[in-house]
Amino acid sequence: MIVYRKYLTGLCASVAMAVGLTSMATASENWPERRAEFICATSPGSGAAQWCQLMGRLVGDELGQPVEVVFRAGGNGNEAAEYVANRPADGYTWLQRNSSFAGYMGLPTFRPDPNQFLNIVDVEKFLYVVAVSTNSPYETFEDVIEDMKARPGVVTAAGGAIGSAHHIHLLKLFEAFDVEWSFVPYQGSGEPLRDTLGGHLDVAMGPPGIWQPHVENGAARMLLLLNEEQVELPGIGELRVPADLNEDYEFSHQIQGVFVKEGTPDDIQSKIQDAFERALESDGYKEYLANNTHVVPAFSRDTEANTARFHQLREEIARYLKESGLTQ
Repeated sequence: MIVYRKYLTGLCASVAMAVGLTSMATASENWPERRAEFICATSPGSGAAQWCQLMGRLVGDELGQPVEVVFRAGGNGNEAAEYVANRPADGYTWLQRNSSFAGYMGLPTFRPDPNQFLNIVDVEKFLYVVAVSTNSPYETFEDVIEDMKARPGVVTAAGGAIGSAHHIHLLKLFEAFDVEWSFVPYQGSGEPLRDTLGGHLDVAMGPPGIWQPHVENGAARMLLLLNEEQVELPGIGELRVPADLNEDYEFSHQIQGVFVKEGTPDDIQSKIQDAFERALESDGYKEYLANNTHVVPAFSRDTEANTARFHQLREEIARYLKESGLTQ
């Protein structure tokens, strides 16, 4: 009787496992059967929000199912990441991947386990500039550096939140030039621009697209492009880069892409990657590139390599924040 019961128990377990595997295979084969959610770690109206909405629309068209953009701002990425971490690993919930998450995940306030997320797609990188008001005494970037050396810790430079890609860009830049300065954090690029033009900040960084109209109307000057080399793009083709000033260092670019929860089946990951790859060939995405000169395509669908690069960046930024005295 005991042997018989063990046999039945084993048989039932095997049948249950087979049924479960068949159900999983069927779910993957039929995916997507409903809308997906694309979780954006910012508020509506921001540049990141507009990107999420654009990609949600274009990728949804490719998948044949709607992609709803859900805004979960707050907590330096905590709200968005926790939402995804608490959802099933079924491919129906995506998290906007940006390099700022590599900084947020190094902060002691970040709650989810960073290893829960797979970086299945990298889409593009953003270019940023350092800019000032035309009322500023700084005619060149060298003027900024000279003033920082003359007044250590007094000159203000603004960007995104602490640990963001903006912040790390500025940390690396001014470390390369061996100067002391004062960082003023904001939640986006629009407010630093406004306060710099208003004379409340010395220097700010942001995408060239938001500065260009103010350059054209004589209110602002762009001093430096934060990139490895100059680029042939409208409005910024003549801008110098740090290497032109004999400072060559490793950049931490803002990369836009997609995370899914670890455990998402490979074939579902592949379907999402296929849809993004096709979306980048669409007229809608090409129009977006034409209207956003700070965006450079950087597509990659190698989940393992993307994820490894992201965690390498995360560890690098964590060291940076610790060495800068911003974390313990």
